[in-house]
Formats: sequence, C-alpha cells, structure tokens
Amino acid sequence: MLRKMGGFLLLMVTLVLVACGNNATEDVSSDKTEIRFAYWGGDFDQTRMENIKAAFEEQNDSIEVELVNVPGDEYGQHLLTRFASGDVYDIVQLAENSYYFATRGVLEDLTPWAEEDDDFNLDDFYEVGIEAYSHNDRLYGLPLRLGTVMMFYNKDLLDQHGLDYPDENSTWEEIIEMAETITNPSEGVFGMNPLGGWWASTSQFTRSHGVRMLSEDFTEFQLDSPEGIDAIEKMRYLVNDLNIAPNDSQIPEGIDLWTSGRQGFLIDGPWHILSSRANIEDFEWDMTSAPTMPGVADTAPTFSNAFHIANASTNKDAAWEVIKFWTGVEGQEILASEHAETPSRRSVAESDAYLEIGDMGPENFASTLEAVEGAYPPEASLMWSEINEEVQNRLSRIINLEEPVDVEMKALRNDIEPLLEEQERLLESFE
Repeated sequence: MLRKMGGFLLLMVTLVLVACGNNATEDVSSDKTEIRFAYWGGDFDQTRMENIKAAFEEQNDSIEVELVNVPGDEYGQHLLTRFASGDVYDIVQLAENSYYFATRGVLEDLTPWAEEDDDFNLDDFYEVGIEAYSHNDRLYGLPLRLGTVMMFYNKDLLDQHGLDYPDENSTWEEIIEMAETITNPSEGVFGMNPLGGWWASTSQFTRSHGVRMLSEDFTEFQLDSPEGIDAIEKMRYLVNDLNIAPNDSQIPEGIDLWTSGRQGFLIDGPWHILSSRANIEDFEWDMTSAPTMPGVADTAPTFSNAFHIANASTNKDAAWEVIKFWTGVEGQEILASEHAETPSRRSVAESDAYLEIGDMGPENFASTLEAVEGAYPPEASLMWSEINEEVQNRLSRIINLEEPVDVEMKALRNDIEPLLEEQERLLESFE
C-alpha cells in the first residue's frame, strides 16, 4: 500500500507546484468567458446539469459553461493528471475527497468569496453540508444537494405479517425484530439489505450504535474499541446467524431484492426514491429516517458532492458566478423539481418546489428533511479512500467468509495505523 502511495506522493508534489503557478489561459478570441466544469454522474445527473446550464446561460450572456462529464471510476485519477499537467478545469465537482485536494493547495479558498459577496447567503445552507466541505475552518466547496442514508420499507410485506410501519423513532432492535419476522430465505425474502459493504451504510450502522471509525480529528482509529467490536459482531450475527440480511452468495445474479419485492427494509441513499418510483410496480413502499439506538444522537451520514474552483484558474470571477448560480435558489429549484435528494439550501428544501410531490409518492417524503437535521458529515480524512478500502475488505471477510471478528479487527488496526502515520507525514509536508 505505501509503495503504491509513493507514486501518488511524487505526483502530488508536482501537483502542488503547479497549483502555485497559473497555466490556465483565457479565451481571447471570444467576448465570452468560457468556464470548464468537470463532474461525474449518470443520466439523472447529466440532465440536471444541462438544465441548470441552460438556465444560467439564459441569464448570463458573457459566460459560457462547458460541462465535462467524466466517468466516475476514472474521475479521481483524471483530476490528478489534469492538476499535475496544469491543464485544469475552472470548476471541479468533488465529494469526500475534497479534503484530499484542499490540503494540496489546488483548490481556491471560497471563504472570502462567500463573505464579500452581498448577493450570497451562506446561512441559507444546511450546516452539515457546509461542514463537509470546510477544512481548517475554511470553505472550499458548495454543495447543490444532500443525500442522507434513509430507511425504505415494503409496506406490503409488513402488512402481510401484521407489522406496524416504522417511523423516525424506530430503534435498531425494533427493526431487527420485524426483519426477522419477514425473512424467509427459502423463498429468497430477506428482512433487510446486505451489511458491511458501502462506507455510508457501514457508517450508519456503527455510528448509530455510538461508534466512530476515527477520532474527531481523524488521527486515531476507533472502530476496534470494545464497543466497535460489539457493533461489528452484531453486524456479523444479523447476516450469518439470524440470516435477516443476505451475504453475497444469497443474492441471485441480476436480481434487485428491493425493487423485486423480496426485501422488507432498505437502508441506503435517497437515490432510491427516483429508482423506486421508476421500477416498483407490484407493491407499496414508503420511507423514514434510518434507525438508531436509544440515546444515540447520530442517525446517519450525509453524503453529497460540491463544486470547487481550481486555484490555478484564470477565470475565478466567472467561476464564482457559475457556482453561485448552480447552488443558488434557481439552480436548486431545478434539483428540487425531481423531488428526490434534498436541496442544500433550507429555503428551497422547505418549499413546495421540493415538498409538493402530488400523488407520485412516497407518502412520507418529507422525512428527508428530518433525516438531514439529524445527519453528520462523513469522516473524510486525508486518507479517506485508503482507510475505507481496508475497512470494507475486512468487513467482507468477516461477513462473507465468516472470519473471526477479533482476528480481522486486529489485522485491520495493523492496516490502518501505517495509513494514519502517512497522513501525519503528508500534513506536515503541506504546512
């Protein structure tokens, strides 16, 4: 792992040197300022971005936006290469790796832009969204939308077993009990979705049990605490003993358990709102906040993506106008019209533009706002990607291979400690 990082480190030294220069060039052949804007996303994202672009350019005839949709699995490396070469985009979309780029000096500090622009109101944004893109008390990115891990539920399956619908006060123990009643492995029906995979669902489970992966300053590994071991052991128990959540081998190839009606609860991101509307025809479903344990305040992580200005851009004034519009009321109302992920501005999220969904469902759609209020930002350390990769690999071994929890968690600490040491060295080198 560290040998692999050596190449990254060399690239990033070059990247920082480039950031100090200014290799981007303005298009002097046109009266318009061209802003190159890199992002990733699927069909919904592309349509949304194009719609916001059209609205922006209708009101701004001096700025032309070139949207560049880069495949998600190539995005991080693509940006590293562009930053290192000096051929930078003016605006880049980033998510949990925002801190990774900010510490290297390649992103513009947006704090003075936000503070000095009388037409911009930072207070309108949900605090959790701003916190996710603020590093060392400086703002580097502005989010358009917020996604919080939610709990979707199959109303028909619950009705079949005479079970009450969950709500924002439901605890893990209550959900587990209902999931156990629903589960029928012989018919391929499970109480809940797989556990121990994607970082956000793992974080939701552990944090709702009062356990952090890293300390608040990201310097200490805490998932192998006694409480952490208990939470991971519980996760393993739900899959391999109670069998209410499937392991990898129990999911038929090409079958989506949720949309096919074979899963009682789905604890995952809000993109399932759009996909459920589009793909579910044979059963009724609804949603609410993800479960927690009594006395635990942290309900679920919020995840999003935000727009950042490259420090090497020569068009920062225009880039700020673009970001301001994209995350302003008009841009967010275009997002709100989808009635899915939550706009990052309260004024839009709490308006009819977002909440008035007619008869399209789900009935409890407004629970997205309750979830954001109780959400926390991801533990996005400098070594975010590497640490999460190690955690997911070990959890997969525990759940899918049924390896001993104590052995794997001890090995996980041995995996994580060198990464935290490397993180400390990198932070010192960037000071």
